[in-house]
Amino acid sequence: MANSSLEDKYWELGDELTNHLTRIFNAYNGDENVTGYKRLSDLIDCRECSYQQMKRIKNFFDTYQGTVKETPYLLNGGTKMKQWVDECLSNARNDIKGKKKSMMDIGMDNQYQDDGGVKNQDTSGERLQKSDNGVSEMRILSNLMSTIYGNSKNLL
Repeated sequence: MANSSLEDKYWELGDELTNHLTRIFNAYNGDENVTGYKRLSDLIDCRECSYQQMKRIKNFFDTYQGTVKETPYLLNGGTKMKQWVDECLSNARNDIKGKKKSMMDIGMDNQYQDDGGVKNQDTSGERLQKSDNGVSEMRILSNLMSTIYGNSKNLL
């Protein structure tokens, strides 16, 4: 699954988003226990956002029932943060999906299955075990190298 590949990933906030968050933080003069205040402070301090934080922020925006002018919405970064989180997560998930599709296109086993195995064609539905002899993997690597070499010749 694409999301499990993102577990240890971090995104740098960038100057524009950090400045936006800092302006929100500096403009707020209310209760520090309100939803989003601590997260906002932490994001400004470390200038990066983990996948776990991204999921929490996305969940906040996806389930938020208030208006865009209310304090919790603004302390979570407002519309700019919502768009940034959606874009980053979408791009990361699409990158992983594209890599898996590319690996399948060059002949590797089903990259969408957790164990990379293939299902039997019989009625049992049991998974076949992959061979450890490496012959299949060498053939795939050879085909990939030939493809890359052939494409690089066309570029010259």
